[in-house]
Amino acid sequence: MEEKHNNKALFTKMLVLYLLLVIAVGGAMLASTIKTQVVDGDMWRAKAKDREEIERIEPARRGNIFSSDDKVLATTVPVCDLCLDLGRWPRMTAKDGEKNPVQYKAYLKREAAFEANLGKVCKILHTQFPDKSEQYFRSRIINEWNKKERGHCLYVARRVPYSQWETIRKLPGWGGYVATKTAEGSVTSYVRAHIYGNLGENTIGLHYKTPQKEGYTGLEGYYDSVLRGKDGKYICRRLTRGIWLPMEDGDVPDEDSTLVQHREDGKSIVATIDTRYQDIAESALRNSMNQYGGQAGCAILMEVETGYVLACSSLTRDTNGQLKENLWSNVACSDSYEPGSTFKTVVMTSMLSDKQIALDTSKRVRAGGVKRFSATSGEINDGHGYATDTASLPGVLAKSSNVGMCELAWEYYRNRREDLKKGIESIFPFGRMHPDIEVLEPNTRTGKLNSDRDFLNLSYGYSATVTPLQLITFYNALANGGRMVKPLFCREIIEGRRSRPVKPVVLNEHVCSEEVAAQMRSMLVGVVEHGTGNNIRNTVYGIAGKTGTTQGITDKSIKNSSFVGFFPADNPRYTCLVLVERTSIAGRYAAAPVFRKIADCVVAFDKELGSIRLSDSIRVERPVATKSPRTQLETIHRLLGMPFAMADSTQATPWAVYDATVGGYMNYQVPSGVVPDCHGMTVRDAMRLLHKVGLKTRFSGQGKVVSQSPKPRTPVRRGATVTLELKP
Repeated sequence: MEEKHNNKALFTKMLVLYLLLVIAVGGAMLASTIKTQVVDGDMWRAKAKDREEIERIEPARRGNIFSSDDKVLATTVPVCDLCLDLGRWPRMTAKDGEKNPVQYKAYLKREAAFEANLGKVCKILHTQFPDKSEQYFRSRIINEWNKKERGHCLYVARRVPYSQWETIRKLPGWGGYVATKTAEGSVTSYVRAHIYGNLGENTIGLHYKTPQKEGYTGLEGYYDSVLRGKDGKYICRRLTRGIWLPMEDGDVPDEDSTLVQHREDGKSIVATIDTRYQDIAESALRNSMNQYGGQAGCAILMEVETGYVLACSSLTRDTNGQLKENLWSNVACSDSYEPGSTFKTVVMTSMLSDKQIALDTSKRVRAGGVKRFSATSGEINDGHGYATDTASLPGVLAKSSNVGMCELAWEYYRNRREDLKKGIESIFPFGRMHPDIEVLEPNTRTGKLNSDRDFLNLSYGYSATVTPLQLITFYNALANGGRMVKPLFCREIIEGRRSRPVKPVVLNEHVCSEEVAAQMRSMLVGVVEHGTGNNIRNTVYGIAGKTGTTQGITDKSIKNSSFVGFFPADNPRYTCLVLVERTSIAGRYAAAPVFRKIADCVVAFDKELGSIRLSDSIRVERPVATKSPRTQLETIHRLLGMPFAMADSTQATPWAVYDATVGGYMNYQVPSGVVPDCHGMTVRDAMRLLHKVGLKTRFSGQGKVVSQSPKPRTPVRRGATVTLELKP
């Protein structure tokens, strides 16, 4: 009985224990369930969503950049990595009598057609990547073939244009080796391409990537938010492992997907750049820099009324001596320099606006010491010859007289120098221009007035620092009657079938009065017709502008040469600036001819200037030679259909010399026993003249004779050598 009672008690305890265990386990499960569903529910639901759903991106297509003459400047194109699969492939085989095949690895064999077309492939690749030779690509492929243990994938070249990649893939014997996918994914990607290569590349925009930032320069950078559009976003669900619906391999999502954000392709823009003018400007600038040297240079062409920049070429010389447009090296917007004589126009405009001087004011222009200017010592050397000691304001500007500018500044502003500085700052766009292209803009300044020398330097452009874009903006204001407009690089934004124009922006309605602007235009015409820019005169349409040459502080042989002006002179439509940095040639030779070439071509292309023909602007004038053989002059005049006559009636001589005072040719008797004067002659005529009197010649440079040794009319013995120095 007692034993039965004990068994019952034990059973009761076991039951209670079991119930407690069930309750504990159930409670734990319940608590875990509550924790999973309530406390940690959001976390687990997010994880499940990540495993079963994914947000996929449908990339927006970046907008195009068009030129103002309806050409595509920049667009998005597919490129492919040329990857050759030359490795070992697994093969299955079975020996005789065996039922189960075994796996082994076998090399791909080189087909005869592959080798036959290898040369074509290497030539295509060399064309796309000129810095690498055909032999480089051939060796790369053959060396990989000859390796005992070669890999599966050989990257021959990255980012090959799709059309060229497709051409290679379709060559006989190559289809089986060109891979379309690798372990990294598809070999195809999309990049931004400039259709015209390096032409205006920095203005259009280059891609860059730094540890801090990634983006574009130029128009691409400034209008990035407009061009890039918005990517589409969709929620897709997993069907099976590795397969997602409804988007697989980049397919466009269907109606079953959950839309997060609509895809909006980027808008296109129309640049102000005209490919015809851009090509002309860059070619002319490149030719000048190749001929005269220079580490950097720019050529800018702007519409007077609107400020639209029709051409902007910025070339820099790399370590290999090649001229090209480089990232951030936008010379037109980012280089600050002392403008020199081109800044005299700014100073004189300020003086005329101040109504302190008159056009007929006469000032000393001959070079010489400047100790008379207070405590300032040294010498201001113009580097130009003058027939008189004094000149009026137009003469000072035409001959680019530094001394004349100093005389004006010293007489009228030495006791109120800040007035001159403030006057210049009120009419010139110092500070950042904020153009509608992504560039690095430097800080520019008027200059300090700490000493008399600083004050005088400001009067002829050696104290101020400017950018080419600022300087052309000021000259454009003079051409526009005193109305200054902002330089613009974008003409319109295309929004679907509509376009939104980018309207001109007025920076200063009146930098000067229309009267002062007209006076300055007239003086700038005089610079070209009678002054330092006379080597580009004789145009039917007329050019107004100013030469500029600044010397280095330590090395005076290094110069910044420039020319800036506008055309046609009577009714300006275009403003142009040319700058060549760190050259050895003055602005009238290195920069002015580039301006003339650009102007000639623009006038020829402009339909609204139809009454002016390029053939007229290059009209044939009576040839003028310093000294030449008479028979040669007669032949030239006959070929040009012009009469030839001597201005004097003395007995004819074999040589003739042009006399500007009589406006015709005079007989020239070659002297005996002394060195003839060869200044201004071509090297061919100079050698002929010197050989006539029994002298030998040696020359350096190119162009016409600017100096000779021994000097003219120096007694010399027969057979001596005369050294000639030539310059353009």
